[in-house]
Amino acid sequence: MGAVALVGTVFVLTSDDDEQTTGPTSTTVVGASTTTPGGSTSSVPAGTLNPSTLGPGEVLLEPVNVPTADPFTEPAGTTETPPTVSLPDIPLPTTTAPMGDGQVALPQVTGNNPGLYGGTRNAAECDQQAMIAFLEANPDKAAAWASVQGIAVADIRAYIEDLTPVVLTRDTRVTNHGFRNGQAFAHPSVLQRGHAVLVDRWGVPRAKCSCGNPLAPPIPMSQPPTYVGDRWPDFDVTIIIVVIAGDPVDEGFVLVDLTSGELIIRTVGATPDTPDLATGDIRVTLRWTDSADLDLAVTDPFGDTVSYGNPVVASGGTLDVDANSGCNSVMAAPAENIIWSGTPPDGVYVITIDDYSDCDSGESHQFELIVLVGGVPVQISDAGGALAGVGTVTGVVGSGAPTAQYSFAMGAGGPTGPTDPGDPGEFTDPATASATILDLLLLDCGVDGTFIDGGPVEGDGYRWIVSTPDGDASFVVYEPLGEWFVQPEDDLAAAIAVSCGFYMP
Repeated sequence: MGAVALVGTVFVLTSDDDEQTTGPTSTTVVGASTTTPGGSTSSVPAGTLNPSTLGPGEVLLEPVNVPTADPFTEPAGTTETPPTVSLPDIPLPTTTAPMGDGQVALPQVTGNNPGLYGGTRNAAECDQQAMIAFLEANPDKAAAWASVQGIAVADIRAYIEDLTPVVLTRDTRVTNHGFRNGQAFAHPSVLQRGHAVLVDRWGVPRAKCSCGNPLAPPIPMSQPPTYVGDRWPDFDVTIIIVVIAGDPVDEGFVLVDLTSGELIIRTVGATPDTPDLATGDIRVTLRWTDSADLDLAVTDPFGDTVSYGNPVVASGGTLDVDANSGCNSVMAAPAENIIWSGTPPDGVYVITIDDYSDCDSGESHQFELIVLVGGVPVQISDAGGALAGVGTVTGVVGSGAPTAQYSFAMGAGGPTGPTDPGDPGEFTDPATASATILDLLLLDCGVDGTFIDGGPVEGDGYRWIVSTPDGDASFVVYEPLGEWFVQPEDDLAAAIAVSCGFYMP
């Protein structure tokens, strides 16, 4: 193998073959003791990975459920299992840089990619508070942990509370850190898919839940790398990914439910009692921050209302999450979620937010309301019919005004955005404008799909992944606030764009 180098949006790994990956005889997985390269003996438990034995140019393979020596904390996660559900396609970058024989490009993927990570719905993959408590009780480890992340020890609690628990769905290259002789020591690793980690708002792995070790992005090596340790059955050096920072995630990470394979939304900084939200063709989500019992209800065009007392209606509407019911089981980040799956009826939908009970949390309660149709932010009107916002509105309910009412329209009941895709209308943000342009282009030729936000791309573009009955199609709308054009990114997207008449290959 040759050296790893960072080229464009990929790691380049030189490899004549992958036979330099060691087999079952590797001394990195130890018995009662291990002889280090320097000849000293380090006593560690049997079956434990010992990163201190790594030599120059070696990268440690870390399978799930195998402990490492010198961990930072006690376990703060659950038993780990590689995902078995079908995973969504993630657009992977390629490089046009010249590469020699045997070189392999390790793709860099932005951490905000929908479906990059997984999770089991409403199940805690990682306990941030347990990790915080352990570090606060061990000042030497806290100081070393903070130094890896470049933060002050006093900021550890706030930092970890802002991290989000997820499960790796792809083998991932990282820099792991153990704790020895009073300080953190870094070692290059590949974490097997199935590892539970905490990621920051940019989607970058920052802590390993099974041992509390701080994680950092990988560093290109200065000499030929050799993968050390037992390979898992589907290990393949050519499909390891490197996660880099994308745009910050605000509304939540779009994860793959590792039980059902469906997409779910996990709030940034989610704790074990933070509900994960289902996605749907229509999603109406209410969020607030105190212990009040706010109720969300949505009335469909037929006059049927989805609510706490009527959680399912004939048109397909379902109450997905109900929070703080009866002031019991108060959530740290309460949310209520109503979705429609399948083909929701066209027409006007009326949203009612009710302050059912203050639950001793004061007389007024600020809320955020999110409305998406097919994954696209839509126009939200207030009770008087005036435009209140696109995709998101905020408001207050309480003793002075116990209810708030909004509405939105889809299909024949009214426009969900500008009627002419050539004019992004009054939208001022690229996400909404690009989604509206693409949505109208696809609807015009009968393509029905759910939109997944892929975030901005270089060159004043915005990516949307459209989930269709034939699979996921990735498009980028360039200059969505001006003289826009649409670029398909894969074969399915190109076929759709050509058949719809808005792209010529």
